[in-house]
Amino acid sequence: MIALVVLAAGASSRMGAAGPKALVRGPDGRSFLERVSQSARAGGAGQVVVVLGPPHGAEIRRALPPGSSSAWNPLPDRGMLSSVQAGIAALPAAATAALIWPVDVPLVEPETVRAILAAHPGKIVIPCVREPKGKLRGGHPLRIPRARFAELAALDPERGLKALIEARTGEVERLEVADRGILVDVDTPDELGRLFKSR
Repeated sequence: MIALVVLAAGASSRMGAAGPKALVRGPDGRSFLERVSQSARAGGAGQVVVVLGPPHGAEIRRALPPGSSSAWNPLPDRGMLSSVQAGIAALPAAATAALIWPVDVPLVEPETVRAILAAHPGKIVIPCVREPKGKLRGGHPLRIPRARFAELAALDPERGLKALIEARTGEVERLEVADRGILVDVDTPDELGRLFKSR
């Protein structure tokens, strides 16, 4: 079973009055958290663990999608890796890998999730799209195999996931996909407005 770890512990300070990104709703009425969870499950992911933290954690917990659980990161300001570590620690022993998905990347298609889950089971999988000049550009979500969980847990949060990828270059698969939603990261009200205007 490949579990989903949704990173939703950030303060969303750049979103201003729009509130926590996890709860921002699109024209179809679904929140970012609902979009991410539904796409992951439609693509074949199993258990959903949502990583929360101050100041919005209690509010987001009340809106968790059915069947999901939460993990707590008391100090999300340490960086995204600290939330990844909190989520990994909350996974059941049955999880063979984790799909690491920031909640502010809400447009990834279920077909992309299926492709990521179908990749070589022992690899760290990074979905990528090909840019006009031919270069691959990586996005989210990443898939981390259980064999790397302990190493991930021991990393310095300030170094980020990049440290694991650099240490295990031979175990990284850069999976080319056609879904540019892997690159859409919404951090500000302006980006949010452009996103909804384009859909």
